[in-house]
Amino acid sequence: MDLHQLQVSYQAEEDRLLFRASFKAEDGTLQELRAWITRRLLRVLWPAILQTLETQVRLDKPQAAHASADIVGMDHHASIEHIRDTGNFDTYYETEISHFPLGEAPLLITSVNFAQHADQPVRINFSPADSGGFELSFTLVMLHGFCSLIREAANMAEWDIALEMPGALGATAAGLHLLN
Repeated sequence: MDLHQLQVSYQAEEDRLLFRASFKAEDGTLQELRAWITRRLLRVLWPAILQTLETQVRLDKPQAAHASADIVGMDHHASIEHIRDTGNFDTYYETEISHFPLGEAPLLITSVNFAQHADQPVRINFSPADSGGFELSFTLVMLHGFCSLIREAANMAEWDIALEMPGALGATAAGLHLLN
């Protein structure tokens, strides 16, 4: 199954972020995985994602390892522009889900683990306290899009967690203007 859509939304009544990932089955039906991202988990998840992005730069472009933070910022800006240009941020999340492999109730995620290799998608394993969980593969563009969704939902939550991208373009993309 191929990843079809991602959504991260703030659920005020739970004071959590609801993460939804849908997949298209071979017969065209949609399947969905659901997970809660708490404020506590987000404080661990965000730096881990940033570290993963910088590590991926060092794996994919060893000659540019010295500038990995700046490259992550530039890649983030380029990825978000690409996603916007293709209209993917404007596409509504499809809700006609036919199957929930892990159940309709979201899993309460307590830990995440990353696996990465040169020129390969980043794999993130989302695990609840008990057994189970799920693993998703993210291309770098998808991972940057996921970061944008997380940032937007966390801003809605008003958790006062600084979710900044590294590098100069990450700061300007967040609304800061720099003069040279």
